[in-house]
Amino acid sequence: MYQFPGNRPVYLNLRRFHFPLNAWLSALHRITGLILFICLLGYLFILNLLVLHPLVTLDAIRDHCILRCLHSAFWISLSYHWLAGLRHLLAEHFTQPAHYAAINSKTVSRIMLIAWGALSLFIGYVVWGAA
Repeated sequence: MYQFPGNRPVYLNLRRFHFPLNAWLSALHRITGLILFICLLGYLFILNLLVLHPLVTLDAIRDHCILRCLHSAFWISLSYHWLAGLRHLLAEHFTQPAHYAAINSKTVSRIMLIAWGALSLFIGYVVWGAA
């Protein structure tokens, strides 16, 4: 017969966990990798439309909202994925504790987020500003 476990939680409430900034950045690195894969599938679908359907031309779909969203998602995800990947590679390269701690510090993480935000604004301007 089952008995209630007492004060132990019945389920995990993820909103009560407080992850460090590096954990969030690492999770976002994985998520942007997934977004890049999904964008690749979207680009392959568009290539399939362009090759197999003679009525669909690149000039006809160049300014379409879905294609602009796909471009935005791809380039913003790629910019973050590269920045976080570069940070991970630098952290693996420097084996001395002082250098490793400097690369994984909150300051470097915040600088990376600010650089990604600036890149995202630039990408948004290039993709959507030409309309």
